[in-house]
Amino acid sequence: MAPQAPAPAAPGFVGKFLGTTTTLLGAITEVLVLLLLLLASGDLFFDKLLKVMPTRRDKREAAEVVGEARRAVVRYVGVTALINLGQAVVVALVLWLLKMPNFWLWALACFVLEFIPYLGATIMILLLSVVAFATFDSLGHTLAVPGSYLLITTIQNNVVSPYLYGDHLKLNPVAVLIGVLFWWFVWGIGGAFLAVPIIAVMRIVTRHTRSFHALSEFLGE
Repeated sequence: MAPQAPAPAAPGFVGKFLGTTTTLLGAITEVLVLLLLLLASGDLFFDKLLKVMPTRRDKREAAEVVGEARRAVVRYVGVTALINLGQAVVVALVLWLLKMPNFWLWALACFVLEFIPYLGATIMILLLSVVAFATFDSLGHTLAVPGSYLLITTIQNNVVSPYLYGDHLKLNPVAVLIGVLFWWFVWGIGGAFLAVPIIAVMRIVTRHTRSFHALSEFLGE
């Protein structure tokens, strides 16, 4: 009896893509679990912070800082989710017009990855470029896919986001990029998702701390 031929191995890029997707889903799950735990704890952290403050003035200042940080983070998450949702709808429509397969999955990926400043858009453009080159024969059609996404995300970053964020969350773009890279290195994809809220809280805390005014100036726009 002749030995059976071994099954063909899956292409390397498919395995890498599936591995990346699994890592991304795991990181999102970690972030969601952390947020649920923080919500479940209620005001425990805030109460503990007030207890360790020595004077009434310190307690009042701590309460103001925590309240400002809470409002900034809530506003950032809400506004960013709204912006990403709008961008995802536009991306889905454009990719549908360009006859890109699974355009709704790309819209979902856009909504999730755009929570990571700069790097999320870069990942989307790279992935779209690879799939477009493998899907279409025409070079113009191929380049139109990542090019359209680049145009959409550029308009979003330079027109839509500054208008919707207003003066409530003005951060130094260089500080944001450094922060995203740092927290990605420290905590993986989950850290990249939480980098901007962490930087926003750091700026608020340093702005209220006389010794760290220089850092607050660097973090601000």
